[in-house]
Amino acid sequence: MIAFEQGLHFGQWILKGEKPLGKGGNGEVWLAENSKGIKAAIKFLHSENFGKQRETRFRDEIKFLKNENNRLGILPLIDFYLPNVSTEQDRPWFATPLAKCFTDLELAGDAMLPELVRHIEAVAQTLVKLHAENKWHRDLKPENFFILDGIPVIGDFGLVDFPDKVGHTRDSEAIGSRNYTAPELEQNAAHTPADKADVYSLSKTLWVLASGKPPPQGPLRMDDPDFQFSKKCSHPKASHFDGLLERGTKTNPSDRPTMREFSEELSQWLNPPTVESSTTDLTALTKEYQNVFEIENREKRKRDELIDAAKTVLLSFEPVLKQIADIIKEHTKKETHVGSASHLEPYQFKVFDPMVRLARGVKITSGGDFAAFLQSFVQVEAFDNHTIRIVTGHLVEGTAYGEHLPVLAPFWKKECTAIRGSARLANESEICRVELLNNLGSAICAFGERINKLQSKN
Repeated sequence: MIAFEQGLHFGQWILKGEKPLGKGGNGEVWLAENSKGIKAAIKFLHSENFGKQRETRFRDEIKFLKNENNRLGILPLIDFYLPNVSTEQDRPWFATPLAKCFTDLELAGDAMLPELVRHIEAVAQTLVKLHAENKWHRDLKPENFFILDGIPVIGDFGLVDFPDKVGHTRDSEAIGSRNYTAPELEQNAAHTPADKADVYSLSKTLWVLASGKPPPQGPLRMDDPDFQFSKKCSHPKASHFDGLLERGTKTNPSDRPTMREFSEELSQWLNPPTVESSTTDLTALTKEYQNVFEIENREKRKRDELIDAAKTVLLSFEPVLKQIADIIKEHTKKETHVGSASHLEPYQFKVFDPMVRLARGVKITSGGDFAAFLQSFVQVEAFDNHTIRIVTGHLVEGTAYGEHLPVLAPFWKKECTAIRGSARLANESEICRVELLNNLGSAICAFGERINKLQSKN
């Protein structure tokens, strides 16, 4: 067996250093340099794998990299050699640019979380494009992500699956890296699309890089403080990843988000809304998931958590409603306060019955037998699929002898739906609060017009 060492020539490349950059069961990677001073990482296959399944995968990796060489986000192939028959003296190899591995960067801890999420979002976007073409990596882990010329890239496609690839995985073969690999690839990898398996592995990768801990076995459950992301990272917005990583590592692939959904949630986390309040800058309230006691009735706990999430969202609107009450009092000289909202059903879009529905509002009425009222409201609903629906707006109506008249005056309404505890929900809530306040002026004008019309009929 040839012992790799400094000074050996392979094509235009000369090996450098006293030991390999990395070494595994399939082969090893060495630093190399050519006569122009260009440095590269050159990958060799162990000779005991010649003529076997691992050599076939080595050749498939080169084929894949050749076809993807113009795709941004993949560690590119810059040189390779494939003999017809591999021997000690005539062995296959390929070279890629020298890049810095994620594991060599300081990415753990709350201060580095935004940079880490930017890196993971970049590779997730690359994976979204690959998945759209039915191409799966199947071995995502921190060691296979790199920074090249300031851009995050994906490397090591030794287990890649792509259309028209000749299958080499045995029916019972498990592939991937321990505790990063999704359960379905540990049982039936030969016949399993691995798009959701890549989501599983990328979720584990984000958890490992943020915590600085080795990957735990199994799903990252929110109700276990040892696995809870926000218990490993104290960043103020870390709790948004608790639910995402739990969903990303569900045992059943159909319960996981797609890579596109995963990537979009990272983008939402990185890009809070840029809308500006015309009066008050209100900060979105975030809820950190609390460590829960072991409760025998899981359904009750699920319901309680959803109700708490809905209450938290509703509570985040309380400052805006109080400000609206003050503005209405200032302009109408009528006493008003924040209380229960009423008569909202005719103005909501039809939806399935929620697990809980909560509403708060500010209401003012003017007139006698023929009256008008203005109500600024927010309604929050929680559903058993972990989503929260927010409906907020201003209603302007009239009543005759206590009965509601048909709506004549305009009213404004906005709604959104997002996963509880998600960055999207926090962002959409902030937008709803700002726009509720920004549209108050037009609602007060509509209220005045309604009073004039009723008084003219009286």
